[in-house]
Amino acid sequence: MKIKKALTVLFILAFVAVASYFLYPDFQSGEIQSSFQSVGEEFFNPSITKQELPYSKASGSQVCLVNYKNATDPTWDELIAFLHSDDTDEQSYNEDEFVCSDFAEMLHNNAEVSGIKAAYVGVEFVEGEGHVLTAFNTTDRGLIYVDCTSGFSSPVVAELTYSEEGRTCAHDKVAYVVEGNEYGVISMDKAKSPEYWFYEEYKQNWAELEDDISAYNSDVAKYNADAKAYEEDVEAYENAVGGRTYISDTEEYKRLTEMFNYLKAIEAELELSGNELTAQRERLDERQDELGGCRWEPLGVVTSVEIFW
Repeated sequence: MKIKKALTVLFILAFVAVASYFLYPDFQSGEIQSSFQSVGEEFFNPSITKQELPYSKASGSQVCLVNYKNATDPTWDELIAFLHSDDTDEQSYNEDEFVCSDFAEMLHNNAEVSGIKAAYVGVEFVEGEGHVLTAFNTTDRGLIYVDCTSGFSSPVVAELTYSEEGRTCAHDKVAYVVEGNEYGVISMDKAKSPEYWFYEEYKQNWAELEDDISAYNSDVAKYNADAKAYEEDVEAYENAVGGRTYISDTEEYKRLTEMFNYLKAIEAELELSGNELTAQRERLDERQDELGGCRWEPLGVVTSVEIFW
């Protein structure tokens, strides 16, 4: 037994010596070391696997997915909680440094290390360049596509009467991906369903809201013009009266009385119109709160979808 143990030790020492002799120059150059680091992590931690995909990042290197065998499918609430804590969507889109493939890889790998199973998704369109995003198979709502790329397409910010500059749009979005249909996204906090019919309904509601906002803004512009004309008429009336409390001329008194009555009628109409506009604004605000302050234009009609788990 002692002899066998001794021989085993000698064999290991001999192997290390031979390996060191042949590999020493490579270790000096760092070539072998980097390959050992990439392979060694999987060798010593079998719960991790790496997968290179035929997609390029901004740097030119291939997308590399890091998968954890203990990662599991999340619930919808678990996915939302993860996305709120993750900062992938806060990265800046830059054609030379960080593009949609970088966003999708980062979100995928961050999810996996957090124990959430994720997929990398490539999408092609009828026209224009393709796009990539991430997917999660939730246990209660099924497959959810998530597009967290910021800066790839600019959101349309809803405007009522006043410009709301400075309002930021969250870039974690549920994507609606169906071959033969347009690729659409909805802000994560407003996407109540992952089904495509919901996207179509949401898009229609937005279109109707924008039409109603446009009509409301026209009504406000008319109200402001009428109010300005009323103020000018009031000023003309006051100038005509000239501060007098008694007017002896019958014709002048009659004319000023007619002006006064006219102004009172216009004042009542403006008050009624103002109240109606206030109520209309409140209804528009409620609809806007339900839909959110931002929407994104569709990227194009989807021709193919490729998913990598």
